[in-house]
Amino acid sequence: MKNSIIFILFIIYTTTIFFLDDVIILLIVFIINLILNFLFKVKISDTIRYIIKILPFILLTVIINWILSNYKYSILVGIKLLLVCHITYIYSKTTSVRKIANTIKNICYPLKIINIDTKDIEVMVCISLSMIPILKKEFNQVKEACMVKGIKYNIKNIKIILSKLLISILKRVNEIEESLISKGYVEE
Repeated sequence: MKNSIIFILFIIYTTTIFFLDDVIILLIVFIINLILNFLFKVKISDTIRYIIKILPFILLTVIINWILSNYKYSILVGIKLLLVCHITYIYSKTTSVRKIANTIKNICYPLKIINIDTKDIEVMVCISLSMIPILKKEFNQVKEACMVKGIKYNIKNIKIILSKLLISILKRVNEIEESLISKGYVEE
């Protein structure tokens, strides 16, 4: 129950950030994020590295909003994205994949009324969240293999890279399917 409340508060908190337009309130949200960062003992250096990693995507969003709207709005959107990514990083570092999947299963409990098995939802969420680091690793391996073979990592060769990545992903999906079947998790 505690995890469900924390998850719902997290969703409300992150959603609310996007509706804020006052810079002072966003500064208060930033201070709250920093306090949570220290409270949950998430390393500041890791947080900064994470933010630097996602900064190109945030800057791209800012540039697109600048082109479509104005610079004040685009900077505001960038700040909101940074704040949401920061709190999401804190949540992901303090909560395991299993806890998130179990929380979503508990939140989806009312779906049992219409005969939806929440354990299936839990398994799907767990597999989905667990696949993210695997896909990242697979992508890096395919990229390195292409570089070793002399295939440059650019838009011209994207078809080759994506086909190798797709084959690798399909192999992983097949392994997961075989694992689920061997553990007795069979669709009825």
